[in-house]
Amino acid sequence: MTLFKAPLSPLVLVSVLSFGCGVVGVGGDPSASAQGSQLNSANGVLPAATADGYRLPWPCGQAYVVTQGNRGDECGILGNHLGIESYAWDFGLPLKTPVLAVRAGTVTLAATYSPPGSECFNGCPNDKGGSDLEQQDCCSRCLYSANRVNLEHADGLISSYSHLQEVLVQEGQQVAAGQILGYSGTSGCSTGPHLHFQIMTGCDRGYCQSLPLAFDEAGAPACGDKPVSQNACESETGLFGQPPRILLEARGNQEDAQPSR
Repeated sequence: MTLFKAPLSPLVLVSVLSFGCGVVGVGGDPSASAQGSQLNSANGVLPAATADGYRLPWPCGQAYVVTQGNRGDECGILGNHLGIESYAWDFGLPLKTPVLAVRAGTVTLAATYSPPGSECFNGCPNDKGGSDLEQQDCCSRCLYSANRVNLEHADGLISSYSHLQEVLVQEGQQVAAGQILGYSGTSGCSTGPHLHFQIMTGCDRGYCQSLPLAFDEAGAPACGDKPVSQNACESETGLFGQPPRILLEARGNQEDAQPSR
């Protein structure tokens, strides 16, 4: 059930056990970065994605709130995106939302550590009573149990998609940008349905230092932003039949935000 074995620093361990999103590891180069192609045109419509561009990891035309952004940005409180997760995002995807490849690549990890019916499939309690003891106990057991896909891109960078309900791809499979990888869930050390996403390097089957990233259609969204995906919008109706709406809703709109610690 474990992804790997690695020593945990006290700061990272406390952060993960207290806030309940993510798994930890080692490796990677924190000085590296990943930048999308930033192809915004005058009318707000992006052309077809370039090979090195990054699109949001859900279907064209759909908007989901950022429940935690980079560097612990949890809408006014300090979250757990620190250390190796400093440049990660939590996106408030409801259960069984299609999760799409942000770029083309090769599947290097397709892990169902928590199948349906297992202890960590439905995540951990979202205890807001103050003690968080039940949540911490659950996360200590489920820390390495999030269902996850890693996708290695042509330049060696790796995109990682965690807390999935179902994984639909296989290791070694070549996938196109916008192809479905699985469905969102709340598996592992997670307290609500969401997608944990980050870009890494140097750990094709592991989980390591996150890198700065700018999405083509949203840049680096902050907590409370509700960006609209333009992933696989090249066809007239989009990959999933969604009209290619090109919007980025104003920051601070958190009507649909769901806790995901």
